[in-house]
Amino acid sequence: MQPDQMQEQKARLPDAIAPRRRRLLQVLPVAAILGAGARAVAATTDLVLACDTTLGPALRAAARAYVNVTGVTVNVFPTPPGLILPQLQRQVQNDIVMTQPATIAACVQEGVIAPDAPRGAWRNPLVLAVKRGASPMPRMSVAASDPTPGSDMDGPAILARLGLENSARLGMIDTDTVAALILDGTAQAGLLHMTDIRAHPDLQVVSRVPAGIQPPITYAAAVTKLARRPDPARFLDFLLTPQAAAMLAEHGLEVAS
Repeated sequence: MQPDQMQEQKARLPDAIAPRRRRLLQVLPVAAILGAGARAVAATTDLVLACDTTLGPALRAAARAYVNVTGVTVNVFPTPPGLILPQLQRQVQNDIVMTQPATIAACVQEGVIAPDAPRGAWRNPLVLAVKRGASPMPRMSVAASDPTPGSDMDGPAILARLGLENSARLGMIDTDTVAALILDGTAQAGLLHMTDIRAHPDLQVVSRVPAGIQPPITYAAAVTKLARRPDPARFLDFLLTPQAAAMLAEHGLEVAS
């Protein structure tokens, strides 16, 4: 090929490439939009649920059953009760919350949950527990949750009403820590929720706390105003079915009559 022919071919190359480049540039934004849309759908099909710390195992069991039925994953994030409202106020993404009615009411007042959103009623009995096979002694060390934002009870006050004021009391931040102390032998007994007992097979109930001393802690569930994922209310519908009620009861969470 002569030099003048080579120069002529080079001159024609941009004209040949330009249409293909224009088509590519036209396609790329569409592909980017479609790809982003696919990622957005994938990112928003899962649900996020925040719940009081002790409810975690029970609600994870319900979430496993729900994904088997619907294909939708519910990511359960157990949270200290005192942090649920602050999370919603700071717009931490939570599609659903399950917590005590007083917290739900505060969320409604703050405008992060609609007044008609709360649904269901569950209760969680309080119990005095020991390590499985152990027998409580007259003067035992008893662990209980202190009244802090991380807890949902005034443990020392309940122990006093149970007549255990003479026992060696160990104040803890929450019932997860109480259970750990019983299991490692630091405490001989502890004040726990029934859901804590069901989550730790090596623990057993000595006695339930009478409702006259401390009623079972109750909970409700609600879709929040931060919900952006598809149909979170469907999971609440599932929680209210007999199937879910039986499953939650196995994990210590009873439907309130």
